[in-house]
Amino acid sequence: MKLRREWFDSDEKVFVSRSPGRLDVMGGIADYSGANVFEMPLENSVTVGCQRRRDDRLRVMSLNAEGEGFDPKVELTISDLIDKPYDRLHAFFSSNPRRRWAGYVLGAFPVLAFEGVVERFPSGANILIDSTLPMGAGISSSAALEVASMCSILACYGLKLDPMRIAALCQIVENRIVGAPCGIMDQITSVMGRKNRLISILCRPGEVLEQVEIPDFIRFVGINSRVKRSTAGEAYTRTRTATFMGFTIMLRRFDLKARYLCEVSPEEFRGRFAQALPLRIKGEEFLRRYGDTLDAVTKVNPDETYRVRSCTEHPIYENRRVKRFVELIKSLNRFDSLHEAIPTLKRAGSLMYGSHWSYKYRAGLGCRETDMIVRFARKLGVEMGIFGAKITGGGGGGTVAVLCSSDSDWALEEICSRYRSATGLKPDLFIGSSDGAASYGIKVHPAG
Repeated sequence: MKLRREWFDSDEKVFVSRSPGRLDVMGGIADYSGANVFEMPLENSVTVGCQRRRDDRLRVMSLNAEGEGFDPKVELTISDLIDKPYDRLHAFFSSNPRRRWAGYVLGAFPVLAFEGVVERFPSGANILIDSTLPMGAGISSSAALEVASMCSILACYGLKLDPMRIAALCQIVENRIVGAPCGIMDQITSVMGRKNRLISILCRPGEVLEQVEIPDFIRFVGINSRVKRSTAGEAYTRTRTATFMGFTIMLRRFDLKARYLCEVSPEEFRGRFAQALPLRIKGEEFLRRYGDTLDAVTKVNPDETYRVRSCTEHPIYENRRVKRFVELIKSLNRFDSLHEAIPTLKRAGSLMYGSHWSYKYRAGLGCRETDMIVRFARKLGVEMGIFGAKITGGGGGGTVAVLCSSDSDWALEEICSRYRSATGLKPDLFIGSSDGAASYGIKVHPAG
């Protein structure tokens, strides 16, 4: 990070953290249902510097916000944020859309206080943000911003927490302060991911199962459709709500003993529950028959009609696909060359295409542009070094994850060229991996 001297005082240290975005290789929105997910930390990242002040002012500046149409600077005080309930803080940051981004950063202060990490903050802070992660691209720019901010703030005030606790607190910032009903996979990846490894996470609520090394003869690349998406959007929220409606029916009608939907196998779901779930149900009828769902971050809209059965199916089947995919990628370490690994890579790619199909037709998400990228990738196929592709993350639009050979530059450029010709949009490629915030650590810089 290139420090802006005019933003920092000359006689206090600056504590710098860096956190990567993530490429959702498999699992995606099934995280909030307790699924296994498989993620890769990207090279693109957010860097945050935090410096203590001598008063209670909180000054935050983003070097990138203005280019995204937001106010680059926000100034508050500690007293504006502390001892306020989460719903009031959510309303406060949501009241001005041009300053809403600051909730991802400054939300760390009330969350750390409310969750009992710190009793009080002795002073305010100067905070500076720089990012190479485009907003709305489906590569977890929000979690990277939360994690880098949380880590730099913790270091600045001499606080230490274990990585999983940091991820959980950052999820609270996004769920309760910003109001986006995300799961925890993004925050865990941004904190605990490792360069050139895929992190396998069991989201019950959060456990790192293993870090799987990516063989030299393949890579995972993101293709940004340039269509903005958001986990705070209506489609994502509607899908999550419908999923919890289905789980609630299973619990209350069948006395199911499970904490997470993905504890149910596909076989059990087909044999015991599927036919009992409505294809569609209006929120008003659901609330009358079953009451509220168990989800703490979404509410059933009485006037909305929800696709309950298909949205409930998606995470159950996705969890099975992820487990198979993880085993296939792990098995690649027995091969010395790409040629030997092709049958295994074809099976892994087929699971990615299946995930994309389910995301669209079961979960009811995605968009025409990401479908187009997946179609172009599949058409080029194995002969051109493209083994699989699927949309990433939640919401509509964003980025497509591609499993390809390490020498597939021509094929990736061809996908981008065809997409640009068809849509007029110029896609970005996200290539490369990097360590999460825990491995990066904290860099301490003099401000003067």
